[in-house]
Amino acid sequence: MTDWPDEMRRMRAARERVRAADTDELWRFEEPRPPADADRLREVAGRLGHELDRAYVSFLLAADGWPALFQDIDVFGTGELLGSPAMETARMLVDSMEPDALMRSGLARDALLPIAASTTTIDFFVMPVMPMAPGDVVAPVIWIAGAEVERYPSFPDFFRHMIGMNLEEAEVLRAENDG
Repeated sequence: MTDWPDEMRRMRAARERVRAADTDELWRFEEPRPPADADRLREVAGRLGHELDRAYVSFLLAADGWPALFQDIDVFGTGELLGSPAMETARMLVDSMEPDALMRSGLARDALLPIAASTTTIDFFVMPVMPMAPGDVVAPVIWIAGAEVERYPSFPDFFRHMIGMNLEEAEVLRAENDG
């Protein structure tokens, strides 16, 4: 089980390093939203017609989404999952994927749930919708920008990778400031 308070502490520390190095104020810096409640998550599952991945649910129970988690990438919470302009844009990006890109990644367009997206680029993140029953495997998170960019074995792996990307961004910004 993921220790979300610890992971969120690590993310905040990484984001603070980016903020300190972001002298040109390129990025937004926002806090995670308050936790979702179980009733709201049941509403989401009912509206979507399927259960959410357990690891993603555990995150939503700690934070109901996190705007600007990395640069301009917003991690969706229940508000987006129930329908929002951000979700509509992410679904349009899924719909615009070329059949060859889907085939190369082994993905089915109608079985992809957007869980995060950039507010300014074509980058978005999806989880394949899979039947979830006790003992089932955890869904991967797939980064797409026209085609698959990267695949993370689970939502916690995706989150930890975003911590690392924030730390890398802080170093790049720091080097630019020093240069």
